[in-house]
Amino acid sequence: MKAMQAELKRIFKKNPVGIIFVLTLDIAEIVCLSLNPLVIGLCIDGFFERSYFWLYVLILLQLLLIVVRTINKFSDNRVYEPIIEDERNSYYERGIAANINESELSSRLDLVVRIPEFFENGLVEILDMFGGIFFSLVSLYISAATPLLAAAGIISILIFAFTHGFHKEIVQNNKRLQDSDEKREGIILTKEIVKYRLFSMQQRNFRIKNSDLEAKAYLLTDILQAILLIFAVIYALHFGDYTSGEVFTIITYIIMLNESVCMFNEAIIEIADLEDVVIRLREGRNEF
Repeated sequence: MKAMQAELKRIFKKNPVGIIFVLTLDIAEIVCLSLNPLVIGLCIDGFFERSYFWLYVLILLQLLLIVVRTINKFSDNRVYEPIIEDERNSYYERGIAANINESELSSRLDLVVRIPEFFENGLVEILDMFGGIFFSLVSLYISAATPLLAAAGIISILIFAFTHGFHKEIVQNNKRLQDSDEKREGIILTKEIVKYRLFSMQQRNFRIKNSDLEAKAYLLTDILQAILLIFAVIYALHFGDYTSGEVFTIITYIIMLNESVCMFNEAIIEIADLEDVVIRLREGRNEF
């Protein structure tokens, strides 16, 4: 983990102002999207009372979201692509100078981009996940929906407990898949059809295993989240004294919570894969 943190810090230092600026835009977008269910719920209740204040707030929120997204799209590649280009060129030059074999060099050049791409995609997804969980739980707490809050907490813990083993195995399979991939070009250069067929079969088997593990994890997750969603609908409509707008907000935040919890184990896989990438690249640099 320390090696991964050091590598992320090294990448961050290449353009700290640009990375912070883009991440700030990402966080602003997450906040805007997370506030939508609350504001729409208040709009619904406002319509019944012939009040349009929250409609104006919703319009302003959407305009802000459009501006933030547009600036983000223009800024994103301009910040990260030069870093990716520099990392690839630097690793290639050192690899050539050290006479590293072509297959390993080719495979690791694909890995080099994963570290800056973590800032661009992986970190944003993790922030989105925590943002979704935070806004959902705060909304349920404010709505005084204690039974829903308790149920959401229990279901979230059960999902993690039941699916963690599957995702742990996926991480190991990803490492084996990368080990296999580093031998790809060497096998191609042998021009032996049998060896290449065995290589392709091995890669296929790892991907099928991961697909099966993901299917099992999603099955358990979907069942538990369906139970939570049905319970939330019944509770909000029959046991809670809520307005139409509040019911909409509560149910929407339950759905958001379900989506965010789904991302938790995927975030663990993302971090574990990134740690493996850092270790492989550091091993490669030690060979230079």
